[in-house]
Amino acid sequence: MRSQAKPRNSGHTLIEIMIASFLVLSCALIFAATMPTANTSRAKANFNNQATALAQKQMESLKSRGFANLTGAQMFANGLIDNAAPVSADTWEWTDVDNGENDSPADVLPDGEGTVTVQQVRFDLRRVTIRVTWRERDTDREVVVASLVGNL
Repeated sequence: MRSQAKPRNSGHTLIEIMIASFLVLSCALIFAATMPTANTSRAKANFNNQATALAQKQMESLKSRGFANLTGAQMFANGLIDNAAPVSADTWEWTDVDNGENDSPADVLPDGEGTVTVQQVRFDLRRVTIRVTWRERDTDREVVVASLVGNL
């Protein structure tokens, strides 16, 4: 008489299922733990990108007006600054860039502000500095864009 071999059940044991479940859960927890950091980093990058875009747009608006129009009175007349009177030496505040939508630092950034500084470097050369500042998580942040404009 022949002895019959028991058929082997092909399947997973309880321990294999528990190890697989542990690995999947571990991966899910690691992924979930990194999400707040990723969201914070994304928000910081977004604020920085918006501030840079505003500063560059304001710089292009000023440069397009030319050397002769880089005075407080002319910048105010062209709608590039809020007031012809400077807030400090050679520095003016601005809230809108070319009167477009969402072009105000205060609308786009938390506690956002923008300033323009125009300094006479030489008789025929002016340095224009655009500064956009905002407050992010109790820290002051800023983006500065500067350029020289010559009298051609």
